[in-house]
Amino acid sequence: MKFMKPSHKHDSTEAGPVRYLDDSGLKRPFDPPKAVIAVCIVAAAAAAAIGGMMASKTIDQVLHGEERAAATIESNITREVSYDIPLLQDYIALDDAAILARFDETGFLTYDLTGEGDSGIDVMKLPSDTNLMDAGIALGGGIGNMDGVAASKYLVGSWRLTVDRVEGISMRVRYADLQSPDAAAAIDSAMTSEGWLDNPAVTVTDEGQDEVGNTFRAGTLTAADGATYAWRVSVCPLDDVYDIAGLPENSQYVGIRLQA
Repeated sequence: MKFMKPSHKHDSTEAGPVRYLDDSGLKRPFDPPKAVIAVCIVAAAAAAAIGGMMASKTIDQVLHGEERAAATIESNITREVSYDIPLLQDYIALDDAAILARFDETGFLTYDLTGEGDSGIDVMKLPSDTNLMDAGIALGGGIGNMDGVAASKYLVGSWRLTVDRVEGISMRVRYADLQSPDAAAAIDSAMTSEGWLDNPAVTVTDEGQDEVGNTFRAGTLTAADGATYAWRVSVCPLDDVYDIAGLPENSQYVGIRLQA
C-alpha cells in the first residue's frame, strides 16, 4: 500500500532549514483614511481652543478678578435704591399685626426672622431691586459669610426691625451705612431719616462713646399727642459686626431705638 505524505505548505519564506513567517504585511505603513485624519485634526484643534479659553479665563480672573469685584461693589453701593427706613414714632403705638400690615401696604419686600414661638417682631426689609427667593438663598448662609459683592447688593437698601414688648415697648431699626464718611455723619443721616435732626420736638440729652466703644447720640421725643419717648442712635464700624472683605473701610453699622 502506498501512503501519501501530508503536505505542510505554509505561506512562508524559507532560509535554510528554519522556516520564517512572512511579515511583509506588517511592514507596510499604516495610513488611516483621509476622513479619519481630518476628524482628528478638527477635534485636536477644538480641544486646544477650549483649553486656551479656559486658561485665558483663569489668568484673567487671577489678574483682574479683584478689580471687577471692586467695581461691582461700588456700583451696588451707589445704585439708586432707597432704604425707606420706617419712622418709628408712626409705628410705636401700633400692635405687631398692624405694623406688619402697614409694611405690606407700603409695598416693602420683607423677610420674617421671628423665631417660632417668639413674641414681638423680627423682620428684615430687603432692597426693592431684589427678590425674595434670591435674598433667602443669600441670607440663608448668614450675612457674615457673604462676600463683598453679595453684601453690597443686599445690605444697601435693607434694614432689620425688632419690636420688644417685654418691659414697655422698644422698637429698633438696624442697618449698614456704606456711604457716610464717619460715625458722626452716619448718626446725622439716621436722625435725618427719622425726622429728628433740627426738630424742635426732639431734644439731645447725651452723646459721645458708650462703655463698649459705640458712638451714640440720645435724647427725648415729644409726640403730637404729648407722649414722650426716649430715643438713641448708636453707630459702630461694620467690621465689628460682620467680617466682610471688600466693603469701604468707613462702613458703619447703625442702630436706631425708640422706646416708651
